[in-house]
Amino acid sequence: MADDIQMAERHVLQAEQHIKRQRARIAALKRRRLPRGKASSFLQLLEDAQSTHLNHLSLLLERASRERTRAGI
Repeated sequence: MADDIQMAERHVLQAEQHIKRQRARIAALKRRRLPRGKASSFLQLLEDAQSTHLNHLSLLLERASRERTRAGI
């Protein structure tokens, strides 16, 4: 379980980095007055994936908490 939680946490952190970089790319395109449609669509995909990562992490943490409670920890 701990390995799964660590992996999910890594995915959340990596997704945050991807989102931050994509927002910076979009800002650069905007400053240059270049089209941003596809970049914005990709950002939405990244944000959707992040939502999935966060939900998965939350479920894993809840499951681990229940298991600790059952074990009397």
